[in-house]
Amino acid sequence: MRNMQTQLLQGTRSPILECIDSVGSLNDALTIVAASYELGTNRVLLRDRQLPKEFFALETRFAGEFIQKLVNYRIAVACVFDTGRSFSERFGEYIGEAKRGRQFRSFDDESGAVDWLEEQ
Repeated sequence: MRNMQTQLLQGTRSPILECIDSVGSLNDALTIVAASYELGTNRVLLRDRQLPKEFFALETRFAGEFIQKLVNYRIAVACVFDTGRSFSERFGEYIGEAKRGRQFRSFDDESGAVDWLEEQ
């Protein structure tokens, strides 16, 4: 596994892990799991700019497999998707469904994502 950089998000009431680096492979999900346990949290914030292009192409199954690895370890994942960015129709539907998710939820802004994670 590569040494993906993570840290605790500053200024939150509860510990939330954030990735500093970009996600490069499915194995990075396990790096996030390990880092979350080391830092004593089960909350992760991701940003769309940190995700590889395969994440946005549902036919690659990257998004589903990546997120599933995290939720299998009972990690709450919030991902912020830039509203100005264009996504395929199918991926847009995926984001829409994820706005109501229990362990993985999508957001248009970081403050909403942090608020949800703090409640988990």
